[in-house]
Amino acid sequence: MNQNTMNTKLKHQGYRFWLPLAAAIALCGLLTFGGIISYLQVIAGAQQSFNDVAYTQVRLSRLAASIAYVIICAVYLIWLLQPWQDSHQRGDAPFFSRQSTRFSALLRPAIPFLLLAWLAFPLSNDIYLYLQYGLIKLLGSNPYITPAGEVTTVLSPLLDWYQTATYGPISLMLFVASALGVSIHPILGVYLFKFFCVLIYILNAYLVWLFLRNAPARNKLTIAYLFNPYLMIAQVADAHIDVLLSTSIILLVGWLYQRRYIAAVLILVAGIFTKTLPIIWLPLVINFLIRRQQWQKLAVSAVACLMIGIAMSRTILPTWTAWQSLLNPGTSGKTARSLHHLVTLALTHLGGIEWDTAKAMAAPLATFTFLGFGLFYVWTLLKPYRQKFYSEANLVQDIGWVTLVLILFATPWIMPWYASVLLSIAVLATDAPLFCIVSLTFGLCSGVIFGAGSGDSFLSMFAAILTVCPAIAILIFRDRVLQFCRPAIDRLLLGEQDQTSVSPEVPATSAR
Repeated sequence: MNQNTMNTKLKHQGYRFWLPLAAAIALCGLLTFGGIISYLQVIAGAQQSFNDVAYTQVRLSRLAASIAYVIICAVYLIWLLQPWQDSHQRGDAPFFSRQSTRFSALLRPAIPFLLLAWLAFPLSNDIYLYLQYGLIKLLGSNPYITPAGEVTTVLSPLLDWYQTATYGPISLMLFVASALGVSIHPILGVYLFKFFCVLIYILNAYLVWLFLRNAPARNKLTIAYLFNPYLMIAQVADAHIDVLLSTSIILLVGWLYQRRYIAAVLILVAGIFTKTLPIIWLPLVINFLIRRQQWQKLAVSAVACLMIGIAMSRTILPTWTAWQSLLNPGTSGKTARSLHHLVTLALTHLGGIEWDTAKAMAAPLATFTFLGFGLFYVWTLLKPYRQKFYSEANLVQDIGWVTLVLILFATPWIMPWYASVLLSIAVLATDAPLFCIVSLTFGLCSGVIFGAGSGDSFLSMFAAILTVCPAIAILIFRDRVLQFCRPAIDRLLLGEQDQTSVSPEVPATSAR
């Protein structure tokens, strides 16, 4: 390699690699400093921690974190929209080989970012709740019956929620394994859980790579998932159990494409026992199998699910109350970052109405949006019977749209990491460009404002607007957006070879 070629590659590395890496280092430093300081302050009995102050108001640390995140996202989007083949031929992609068939070659340049994501201390306090549930189980109690606030541990001062466990038994196994480190030091437990998150995140990217083996843009889509800054922050840096839920989502989609229906149903049930969101997909999958008259596979799946339910009822979920715990009743009546929250904030700040009165006035909106979601869900269930050709690809798209509509319109309590599950569907649903664009926008915008965004300030209003409005705007102006983005989509999906993109493992005749 001559000197000119080396200089050219280094120049592009500075743009593609070192700039986002520098921003990631800054973001990691901000989150880690704030997290460790906040932990020490809370343990010492301080009324407010560093994070409570820094990430609920307009502060320099919050602004710096957002700027670092925006820089990373900007470089990511520029890379994503450039032609894969052209960039490779220009020599500005020295870290990747377009022809490479090894996942390790795609993973290698991601290691520094994954290491930083692992080092970054979680901003959310949910990880303490995860570890608390694990400790409760280690102490011999049932976390689906015993509330987190009733068991005093070293983590008790750090808890924001005191209810029984809202995550399924599969998640609980991960919590218990991580809680073993808490006996040495709580921070060790935090980083042990984050280590599991890193491994699962890499597994998810590997599964994407496997299921995309027949897709023209296999490498670029895998890299797009692996390097997605929003996913890396939500599922590794902030260490949310959604990273494990994404595993079941990817397997569900991949096995549906492969028509491994029994395996798809079982992994769907596993997803429900990770986090209950997949429960809304079960009727869609069963309805699809009924439409396909897959009676034998339905019967086998039903028997397997019944046996799993009986086993759970006789062990970890022995009462109806324990089963109800999985539905997360603690968020009932609460709003954050959603349309519902935005309406309440608008009534308060623009209408001059008292906060409590505004909340009461906006409360019926939750019922209205839930009914709207119900109608959309029924319409989706009827689609297989209204369409002559309804393939696995159509089912995957409907799973994605149902999830998007639920989170974007019908969920009053939206946390920044909720949209991460959508991207696990979108990366495999390459024949649904509008869904992919909306999901990517929803995710990236959700991560800009660090902090919950559940307050009553103008900053909370800005967080709510930035979270939901760009995605809604794309849906409203979808025709123009698709027309504008079509060249970039074609370059992304067809840049590696000149052939029509179809969903992974789906014959071209069925992806209609």
